[in-house]
Amino acid sequence: MKITLELPPDVEAQLRERATRRNVEAVRRLLAEAFVPTVEALLREASEELTDEEFEAVADQLADELTASLGPQTPSMSDYAVSREGIYEGHPSL
Repeated sequence: MKITLELPPDVEAQLRERATRRNVEAVRRLLAEAFVPTVEALLREASEELTDEEFEAVADQLADELTASLGPQTPSMSDYAVSREGIYEGHPSL
């Protein structure tokens, strides 16, 4: 599967600028934000509902392709960073 991201000129300019500065985290955030409308459009185009297994396969493939495009030098987030404790660390509980 090949997915093409259509970026507005201002987002493309931001992406180029941040890539030039080698700001990996900013590039990752921009791509993730740009990816959302593309995925939503693809899901709207789907004519039939996916089974859980088909959805998992598509999600895994998209994740693999995103990981491959970011390259091996891209740091990943720790399990703690995406855990409930990590997300709410330093925030008072209600």
